[in-house]
Amino acid sequence: MLNRHFSIYLLAYILPAAVGFFAVTAYTRLLTPAEYGVYVVGISVAGILGAIFFAWIKLSVSRYQAMSAEVDFRGTAMVAFALTAAVLCAATPLVFLFRSDVSVELLLASMFVAIMSNAVDVGQEFERAKLRPYRFAAISIVRSVSSVGFGLLGIWLGWGGMGLLAAFGMGSLAGIILNLVGDRTKIAHFQRSQFMQLARYGLPLTLAGLSVALYSTCDRLIVAGLLGKDAAGIFGVAADLPRQFMVMIASSVAAATVPLVFRSLSEKSADATRERLTESFELLLVVVAPVAVWLALATDQVAGTLVGVDFRAGVSALLPTLVLARFFGIANQFYVQISFQLAERPFMLAAQSFLTLVVSVALMFALVAGYGLYGAALATLATEAIGFVVAVVLMHRAHPVPFDVNRLAGVAASAAAMAGAILVARSEVSGTGPVSLIIVSVAGGLAYTGVAWLLNVANVRTLSLRFVRTFNRKALGV
Repeated sequence: MLNRHFSIYLLAYILPAAVGFFAVTAYTRLLTPAEYGVYVVGISVAGILGAIFFAWIKLSVSRYQAMSAEVDFRGTAMVAFALTAAVLCAATPLVFLFRSDVSVELLLASMFVAIMSNAVDVGQEFERAKLRPYRFAAISIVRSVSSVGFGLLGIWLGWGGMGLLAAFGMGSLAGIILNLVGDRTKIAHFQRSQFMQLARYGLPLTLAGLSVALYSTCDRLIVAGLLGKDAAGIFGVAADLPRQFMVMIASSVAAATVPLVFRSLSEKSADATRERLTESFELLLVVVAPVAVWLALATDQVAGTLVGVDFRAGVSALLPTLVLARFFGIANQFYVQISFQLAERPFMLAAQSFLTLVVSVALMFALVAGYGLYGAALATLATEAIGFVVAVVLMHRAHPVPFDVNRLAGVAASAAAMAGAILVARSEVSGTGPVSLIIVSVAGGLAYTGVAWLLNVANVRTLSLRFVRTFNRKALGV
């Protein structure tokens, strides 16, 4: 089940990531850094609003619906979401009491994005918890393609960064419609006991969600405040490239594995839970490590091919540092922090997230002021590394998760072989166009795949040979 679900979830994240990569390539050629900076600021504000108002619903659904497949939380979650959206709409205008210089259009667009994107995300949590990967994939792909289509339309109409914000919200709305129309099962009524269960677990996590959202966005907002929207646009693109690939792929692993981990925990099988966790971490590193190596070492080829001229120099300089930072963040978010959810210790997650936020803000102001954009990248790397160490220390007080060194050694050896192949290929090719990118990528990919197969990383050799034997038997009619 794990391998089958993972392949579907991987497709559900890879295709939107590919669409997102195309979007970044197009947007950085059609918009100026300042225009893209408007989008970066708006999407950052939407992330903060989503964390404050809606994170508690998503986190509660992801846990309790996965553990109780026979119980339907949808009616309760829909009422909770509607009430929370109403509070958001009523509370947001209070911003103008404190800051009269805030753009009304930008704030309204951010509110729209926050409501639409979190609504579709809550729906996707139900699809994931109920182990329905095909519907999850369809909704993800429709949402992504619609967002890019609306985005290109908005740019053509001359709406700039505001057009991209509106497009993201409209794409999420398309996903919501598909979710509601395609699900013909009866939705259970609102239940007060379910609401209290979700609130008790989820509301303490609002602090954690807010801390994560502020951390994820404060770097861009601080860069915009200290260096201007042009710098925020360049930093936003450099930060988005690892997110489009590394985080999207890591999310596919989590979508396939986390519900199974919670289900094994609900069945009170400690050995099964431990094995699921070990499989999850190995699979996470197997798919994320080659992307990280590729982005970090083929930076000039990636930036020179995929982003606009105005962005290339800055993105090339920042990308290796931001990739390493994102790698620490993925290990923390998609594996170590599962410990706090398994132990139902939301305050521990909140404390770790808040500490990470404080460290981030302090380092950002200090390093951006002194070193500019590169200082922002260094601050991000230092923060992610510190956050990972803190999470590992706290993990031992919650539900310790395993680190199987023997399994991880194979991933490390495969990544090292890939790094060597990319460095050799880079020394033999010139330029930064599509041809050089393809050569470097193929060389690294073949090296990684070959070593991983030889070492049987994540049972890839066993599974591939089993597939070949099954295919041959079918072909021979045996």
